[in-house]
Amino acid sequence: MKHQLLFVDDSEMMRSFLAHYFSKSYLVKTAESAAETWAWLDAGNFPSLIVLDLKLGHSTGYELLTQLKYSALFNDIPVIILSSVDESKEKIKCLEAGAADYLIKPFNPRELEVRILFHLRAVKV
Repeated sequence: MKHQLLFVDDSEMMRSFLAHYFSKSYLVKTAESAAETWAWLDAGNFPSLIVLDLKLGHSTGYELLTQLKYSALFNDIPVIILSSVDESKEKIKCLEAGAADYLIKPFNPRELEVRILFHLRAVKV
């Protein structure tokens, strides 16, 4: 059975690219906002891993990350931050809040692929 990845990014182009790249090896779901993410999760979906942008229009990826980590149901899902925000204080803030990893845009998709595989193996989902 394939792992399911959830990519949360407000950029249609980024969502399309990630879905295309990773759909060969994984079941892929994309969402453009925190509200869309919660609606999908609340419908009973449970991804193996979430890749999350920090800039999401009406809310921030950081807010979504902290909500996920406070949730008894979803707090064990590894979350990789994929963001153009390249500030050490922001990286530390996200990692302290429970992010499994932090990768800067622009990024090498192969590097993201390796990091996803590492975190999926680490949690053995």
